[in-house]
Amino acid sequence: MLPLVRPREIARAVTPIELFFDLVYVFAVSQLVRHLLYDVDARGLGETLVLTLAVMYAWFMTVWTSNWLDVDRRPVQLMLLGVMFASLLMSASVAGAFGDDVFGITGDRAGLFVIGYLAIQIGRTIFAVAAFRGHRLHAHFVNALVWEIATAPIWIAGIAVDGDARLAIWSVAIAVTYGGVIAGHPLPGRRSPFSSDNQIYAEHLIERFRLFFLIALGETVLSVGNVFANAPIEAERLLALLAAFVGTVSLWWCYFHRVERTGIDAVEGGPDASRVVALGNYALILMVIGIVAIAAGDEMAIVDPGHHTDASTTAIVFGGPAIFLLAQLGFMHGAGGAMRQSRLLGCLALAVLAILTASHSLLIAVLASSAVLLAVAIADTYADRRPLPDSAPAA
Repeated sequence: MLPLVRPREIARAVTPIELFFDLVYVFAVSQLVRHLLYDVDARGLGETLVLTLAVMYAWFMTVWTSNWLDVDRRPVQLMLLGVMFASLLMSASVAGAFGDDVFGITGDRAGLFVIGYLAIQIGRTIFAVAAFRGHRLHAHFVNALVWEIATAPIWIAGIAVDGDARLAIWSVAIAVTYGGVIAGHPLPGRRSPFSSDNQIYAEHLIERFRLFFLIALGETVLSVGNVFANAPIEAERLLALLAAFVGTVSLWWCYFHRVERTGIDAVEGGPDASRVVALGNYALILMVIGIVAIAAGDEMAIVDPGHHTDASTTAIVFGGPAIFLLAQLGFMHGAGGAMRQSRLLGCLALAVLAILTASHSLLIAVLASSAVLLAVAIADTYADRRPLPDSAPAA
């Protein structure tokens, strides 16, 4: 076995350097929320979506690559630290990636964002090509390197324009990027040799997912706490803070009480753990998108609880929880777990409440959306107290 690739028979826990690497993405999530808060309209939503997908792609491709490597080896550690710095550069440029003056950040940082992003993608993949030489996955990383280099001009082209043109170009780059990884980075006459053999590492990847989810939730606690600490104390703000806390606790409960357990059961008892991990990865991306929107809605409610909602703020306050619940619903269905009707009913309730609270205050909207998340968490707990046969519908 090559010295930088860990033996397939050896499982391992998440290491301190991997935890250290993930800390950069606390900052990344906070900057995504900051970007969304600056421009709460359709274009701002689109920009934040593109940036979130780029940040998450950089994270999960690094996690997947390091999952195969022996992180106790010095070259692997240096690679992770290098990618960590590039991630910091990318994250520090998120707020100004579309050239806006975001809360005191002046100047167009599109160039720095692209430099950081491409340094992560190309640098990490070059390292993998060298580290996996002679390994059965070497050809996969060669293919991936070609894809990363081929999409680089699209990202660079976005720097030369601004506004809607940049958003359109980078949307194409994101579509190509995700299309490539979903297809397995094929090339003419060179299909990727990637297969389900990585299922032996599924437990490690699930652990990385749970830690990143906690990081995303932790950022929401920090953000709403900081906003409340810097605002005058009023009863409405205190109520908004309580709603934000209840919603965050409900997110935590829904993930760890139900979804993660479904994933672990599917990995331990299923024939294709790699497929379950892939589903979990995409579900995590969608959940983070939902968390970014939820955090932005909570912050807006704390800053100005009496502000009347409009189409954009309604989409953020109710759309974030809906995306979160739908991501979990899709994962549980794909992983073969019991379908929880509570999540589907929760999404329907969010849609109804979005209509009913239109033109009401942000405080009312956040209270309503948090109540739905709490109801789903309670439904999960209640359903577990009444185990049902496999043939019966789940609660």
